[in-house]
Amino acid sequence: MTVKKWVIWQAPLRQIPTGDKFLDIPSGTIVEVTGRQQPVEMSGQPRIWSEILYNDNRLWVYDGYLEDLVEKYPNFEVIIEHPTPDPYDAAQYLILDGHTKYNMCGELCVAFIGGDSIETFLNKWLAISPSYYKWALQGDSDKSTGIDALESMLSVYGYSFPLLRFDEGLTDPVMGFRLSPGRINRLLRSYSLIAGVNIDGVTGKLRGQGVGHWVVVDKITPNGVNCGWVELYNPFPNKRQDYSYDEFINSVGSNRSGIWVPRHTGS
Repeated sequence: MTVKKWVIWQAPLRQIPTGDKFLDIPSGTIVEVTGRQQPVEMSGQPRIWSEILYNDNRLWVYDGYLEDLVEKYPNFEVIIEHPTPDPYDAAQYLILDGHTKYNMCGELCVAFIGGDSIETFLNKWLAISPSYYKWALQGDSDKSTGIDALESMLSVYGYSFPLLRFDEGLTDPVMGFRLSPGRINRLLRSYSLIAGVNIDGVTGKLRGQGVGHWVVVDKITPNGVNCGWVELYNPFPNKRQDYSYDEFINSVGSNRSGIWVPRHTGS
């Protein structure tokens, strides 16, 4: 039985311990460890090497590069009927009508809110808004989606438009726009927030600068002064993730693009 671990730094893989390098894998790569280990004397001390499975190859890596994979949210959130065959690319990459689609974060956010598999949702979207669907996805089209397209997708589930924009939901008639963990959390009792963020294009993690991306913010737990924890759905790994409030706000940046989607609205 294999066990999943992750690589804490760029790691060279070898066909035998201390042998010629086969390839390097980047930090953060998840690998399967077979359980076979071999001590090899290095610098006068025995060092442990572990056998792993990577891209259907059995290879060896110095065990110090490996760390146990501990996941609070191990399960995929949206069923993706036809994922790409590469287990190491982003979970949001998928095959649709024979074409690989990469820019699926908006569609997956809406499928997450609606509780549908991605293809069930896409078939509903095609039926209700064929022009938007064809623009975004038909054939080899693979468009990034903005708020107008998100609203078109959400029409599948019976929402009325326009939906409340990010800043509008946090604008007070006396104070004006004010951003705080508690104010966002109060809105999240009645809404989900589809928020525009920046992510690392390789890992999919939220960051201050990077690739534009949609996520669904589900919960904020305030902690102390202007701090807290954010629970969100990230389509890149197709999983829930936790971030600090500061990490989330830094990834949102000054544009603050997003929409508040009322909870519990059926189609």
